[in-house]
Amino acid sequence: MRRGAAAPALVVCALLVGAAAVGAQDLKRPEEQLAAIYALKVQLEVEQQRLDDTLQDYLKTSAAREEARTRVRHLYDDLDGMISGKTDATPEDVDAREAEIARAEQDLETLTRRGRELRLGLRDSHERITLLQDRLGRLRKALPSDTESLTGTWTVTYLPSGDKGTFILRQSGTLLVGEYALEGGWRGSLQGTIVNGKVLLHRIDSKLGSSQSLEGNLAPDGRTLRGHWQNYILSGGEPTTGDWVAEKKERPES
Repeated sequence: MRRGAAAPALVVCALLVGAAAVGAQDLKRPEEQLAAIYALKVQLEVEQQRLDDTLQDYLKTSAAREEARTRVRHLYDDLDGMISGKTDATPEDVDAREAEIARAEQDLETLTRRGRELRLGLRDSHERITLLQDRLGRLRKALPSDTESLTGTWTVTYLPSGDKGTFILRQSGTLLVGEYALEGGWRGSLQGTIVNGKVLLHRIDSKLGSSQSLEGNLAPDGRTLRGHWQNYILSGGEPTTGDWVAEKKERPES
C-alpha cells in the first residue's frame, strides 16, 4: 500500500470497526438504513479498487525482486570467478564488483521489504472488504419487506392548488424510483421508499434539483396514496406545504 494512503486506510478501518459494533437495529428509519447501505457500497467499491491497485503494485514489485535476485546471483558468480582465478581481474576489478554486489543487495532488500509491506496491505484490504460485506448483508436483512407493489402509473393531485400530474413508479423491495410530469411543464425524477404501507418520495426537478418531499400512506386496496407534501424551495406568495392524493391507473386490457 502506498505510504500516503496508509494513514487514511487505518482511519477508515477504525471507523468501519466502530460501525460494525453498531447493530442494524440501531438505524431505526428505513431511509437511514438505505443511506448507510449506499455509503457502504461506495466504500466497498473504493476498497476493492485499492485492493486491485495494491495487487498490481505487488506483482510489479515481485517481478522486480526476482530480477534483482538474479542480478545478485550473477554478480556473485563473476566475483567467485575473479577470486578463484578462473577470470583475470585486478584488485580494482574485485573492489568494483564488491561495490556492485553491495548496491544490488541493497536494492534486493528494499524490494523484499516493499513486497512485505504490500502483502500486509493486501491482507488489511481483504479484512476491510469482508467487514464491509458483512455489514452490508446485515443491513439488507434488516430492511423491512413490503408486499404491495407501487410499480405503475399514478394520477396525482396537489392540494390546495388542485394541480395535477403523473407519477411513474417502479418498486424494488422497499426502494422506489421513477419519473414525474406536472402541469406547468415541471418534470424530473423520483426517489424514495415504501415500508409497511408508508411512502416517502423525493422530487428531483430537471431544472431546480431536489425540490420537494412527499409523505403518504397506501390505502388497503393498494391503489390510492394520500399524504402531505413540503417544498424545499420557497416561492413568494405560493404555498410551501399541502396535501396530495394519487390514484393508480388501471392497466390497459391486452
